[in-house]
Amino acid sequence: MALTKINFTGQGVLPHSKMPSDSVLQTKFHSWTTQTMVTSTSYTDITDSSFTFTPKLASSLLVISYSIPYFTYSDTHYSGGSVDINVDGSNIMQSTAQYELYASWAGSGATSNALYSRASKDVSINASNTNAKTIKLQAQVYDTNNSMSIRINESGNYRSSIKVVEIAA
Repeated sequence: MALTKINFTGQGVLPHSKMPSDSVLQTKFHSWTTQTMVTSTSYTDITDSSFTFTPKLASSLLVISYSIPYFTYSDTHYSGGSVDINVDGSNIMQSTAQYELYASWAGSGATSNALYSRASKDVSINASNTNAKTIKLQAQVYDTNNSMSIRINESGNYRSSIKVVEIAA
């Protein structure tokens, strides 16, 4: 993406509607440390991940990214699930399988499995209006057998984040 130099001399503040396309209009960074444990195959809200973002232009593009530390566990040789970005009640580019975050130990004697890792995801949507949007994360486990769980921010020792970048179309 090429950067465009804008001369503001004698112009005051350039209105958002006159920004060159591909200009960053605003960013918002949201973070939290609260632990959430997910044990359901239905989407569960990630505690404290919810916040609002108000686009400046209806025609802009919103690029939304998350970074989460997660711990997945089960009493058997596999565990996992998925985490999706939800905007105003709809998951954006939802995982097509429930095992986007997954670990498996094969072989005889594999009786449990656990994995600590960090996951990230990027999605984009058209702003479509300038109404405040509620953005949050939701997660689900692969299945409910074998004490399967996903924990975000294990014991509050880690920090998750969501970043929104609004780009002029």
